Amino acid sequence: MEPVKGFRPVAINVGVRDIEEAIEFYEGVFEAKLEVGESDGRPTHARWQFGEGDSFFLLNIRERGREDPHRDHISAFGLNVENLEVAHRRAIAAGAKEHFAPMDAPGLPRHSRFEDPSGNRIVLWQA
Repeated sequence: MEPVKGFRPVAINVGVRDIEEAIEFYEGVFEAKLEVGESDGRPTHARWQFGEGDSFFLLNIRERGREDPHRDHISAFGLNVENLEVAHRRAIAAGAKEHFAPMDAPGLPRHSRFEDPSGNRIVLWQA
C-alpha cells in the first residue's frame, strides 16, 4: 500500500464520560502532564501537543455530557511507547479493561490493546 500524500492527521479527539477520571487515567498511564482547560474551577478539556510546525499533533480529551449529540462517543487510536510491557501494566493498574496483553503478530510491531474507563480503545505499539 502506498502512503497517502498531501495530508496527515494532526489531531485525535477522544470523548470521555468523566474528564477528571480521564485526566488521572491518561497522566498515570503515560506519565505525562496534560494541559488542562477549566471553566468555573472545573476541568472542561485536556490535551497533549506533540511537536511543532510540520510535526504538530494534538490529542484532545473532552467530556461528553447528556446534552451532547455524540454522547458516549467511543474512539480508537494507537500510540507508540518506549516500553510496551511497562506502559500496558500501568494502563491496567490505572483501571483499563484489557483486550489483549502485549503480543507479536506477523508483519506488525509488538502491540497490546485496552479500553480506558470511558470505553475508548487504545492500541500501544512498540516499533
